[in-house]
Amino acid sequence: MSLDEYYERLGLPSAASPAEVKRAYRRLRAKYHPDLNKGDESSVEPAFKRVQEAFEILTGKRDAPQRPQSASHGAGSRAAETTPRKGHAREDASRPKSRAHGDGARTDRDRPASDPWRGFASPGGPLPVRGANRHTQLYVPLEVAMNGGDVPASYQVTATCRQCNGASAPHMAKPCPTCDGRARLHDGTVCEACSGRGRIRTSLWCAACQNKGIELLPKSDAIAVPPGAWDGQRLVVTGGGAPGLHGGPPGDAIFTIAILCGAGVQREGLDLTVDIEIDFVTATVGGPFDANVLGRDLSIMVAPNAQHGSVIRLPTQGLSDNSGNRGELKLRVVLTMPRAASQLTDEERRTLQEMFADAARRSSSN
Repeated sequence: MSLDEYYERLGLPSAASPAEVKRAYRRLRAKYHPDLNKGDESSVEPAFKRVQEAFEILTGKRDAPQRPQSASHGAGSRAAETTPRKGHAREDASRPKSRAHGDGARTDRDRPASDPWRGFASPGGPLPVRGANRHTQLYVPLEVAMNGGDVPASYQVTATCRQCNGASAPHMAKPCPTCDGRARLHDGTVCEACSGRGRIRTSLWCAACQNKGIELLPKSDAIAVPPGAWDGQRLVVTGGGAPGLHGGPPGDAIFTIAILCGAGVQREGLDLTVDIEIDFVTATVGGPFDANVLGRDLSIMVAPNAQHGSVIRLPTQGLSDNSGNRGELKLRVVLTMPRAASQLTDEERRTLQEMFADAARRSSSN
């Protein structure tokens, strides 16, 4: 058995680092350890032993057994192995379901016989591995954060290359044998064999991923933001992350909210200040006033003789935090002319002028 197959048991490419081997081993050990699967020890013990063997061989704690290669095995092919699989990915019903999908890696059954990567796509042996989570910041408009709604999000996830099924990673470009990787010959001229690059492509070169074994998949979704969202709140879209390996479930997309305030809004902690236009007649006589503020229909009470720049305070109408605290919404009065002012007759204007002149005389006499 080749070392590549031991990497596959851990759901890793053969170019994985020692740290990645340890992380994968800890994850699979916790999943398949008989002590952690009471009542199901007999079904998980074979998988646990396979994981343990792969880890010990890849970390040098045990020598890999030498087995004669069967004549039916061509270059790059791997023997399929039977692995017990237990359980399914748990879904949280309270989380929004992902509407973003990425294509999985192709299997041998989907590939033509002439495909050079056919021998690397056999799905039978490696253990299923859950895909990685994708952490993304979600910029949420202030009105959506306060009232709830959907926010579009576009992001990318890393996935195993669908063309070569990740098998090209161990077959990266190798040093040029003509110039020994120096890019120049002994006489100082540029090496023509590698065009001065010092490295040449191997016979198994994946043009889709440039022999990295991975590719970026674009995803998009409409993220449901609940009313009263706060900065730093995390929203999880189940299955919106990277695809799983070897039939494993996909990871989750985890969004961290960052609230965006518009140009007409001043924010101080959880408190918000916005301008509200009130005609001078309502400001003078006072009374109820209906307005739409930050996407909310509000009925507010205006005190008589409200001045330009005065503030109407609405407690618990501001932003929220993760402790349930609510800030204050402050409405700063901006006086305007009433729409009907243009329809006043000359006599009505003189009457209005006399009324304010009389009020000014009474004010001066006091």
